[in-house]
Amino acid sequence: MSGVVQKASVDNLRNSDAVTVQVLVADLLRLHIDRIETVVVADLFALADAGIPGSLGADLKAWAGRATREVLDTPDGEARRGFLAEVAAIPPKLVSERLREAVSGLTATSSAETIAVVETLVQRWESEPPQAVVLPSKKSRVAQKAAVAGDPPRKVEKAPKKVAVPKTPAADIDPRRGAYVRQDVTATLQHLERGIKENVLLAGIKHRSPFSDMTETEIKAELRKLERERKLKKTGERWLIR
Repeated sequence: MSGVVQKASVDNLRNSDAVTVQVLVADLLRLHIDRIETVVVADLFALADAGIPGSLGADLKAWAGRATREVLDTPDGEARRGFLAEVAAIPPKLVSERLREAVSGLTATSSAETIAVVETLVQRWESEPPQAVVLPSKKSRVAQKAAVAGDPPRKVEKAPKKVAVPKTPAADIDPRRGAYVRQDVTATLQHLERGIKENVLLAGIKHRSPFSDMTETEIKAELRKLERERKLKKTGERWLIR
């Protein structure tokens, strides 16, 4: 056995309607945060801050209170810094106020090394407030049928054809982009024995990149080069340093 714990993950929580969210989070809300992908933990904290009415909102707020205590109880050292590294890989706008407060609270029980990591995170978040979550409403089937029956047919306009943009020849690619990816990946993964899930790693690299047009495709290409050079390895959906 590899020793890597498979963490629970759910996609598109922030863009689903309340009924769908209630179904998707039913099992997640019973798990400890170390059994949930950190990006999903961030989504759940954001939903708890969204002021959702009814039982779903109450369940999310209760989970957020328990999850905050679990964040604060994370053992200082490698485990705590590993969690912070995964939070740091999430774009700041997706880190809710409640999760930011939980992370800030770690300074009271952390070593100087961990406090420095927390302070760097907090400073970065100050320049970008969290993005509010507004769940879309879902019309009932009766309402949808009534709308179709009452509305006159509308002409559907064809979308304009996309203009093909030629790709930049390989010889013209700026070598600094690959060097940046390598440096960022090494700095992010060097203290994480369990590595980071690929989608979290990609999101973090893109967000921190000085190149505004950097794509996931070129990041993945650089990761595969590092894998061929035996500097990285991929286990399941996670990247680790060899």
